[in-house]
Amino acid sequence: MKKVKRIQPILFFAAVILCFYLLPDQALAASEVEAKVKEGLKQIQSFLTGIVVIVGICVGVWIVIKKLPGVDDPHTKNEMFRGVGMALAGVGLAAALVWLVPWVYNLFA
Repeated sequence: MKKVKRIQPILFFAAVILCFYLLPDQALAASEVEAKVKEGLKQIQSFLTGIVVIVGICVGVWIVIKKLPGVDDPHTKNEMFRGVGMALAGVGLAAALVWLVPWVYNLFA
């Protein structure tokens, strides 16, 4: 118990110093809000593009693994390449939409 009572004022003093250290930075961070919001939105767009690409890669690999045992048949090979091509087109369209929708919105805003 004695250790807790000795440490309590030190922890309180450290918390006060930390607040005084952080508060001016937060007050100054309120400037240039629009630039920070735009930077945050670009990071979100990059994250969404990454998610789309990862899902596309998983779908393409799944299609190849599913059709690989019957690759000797030309019909199966055609279905595999058609499926991978559609997955690639879907990834391209989804990744383009992630970037085009905000751009079109900014044109009319």
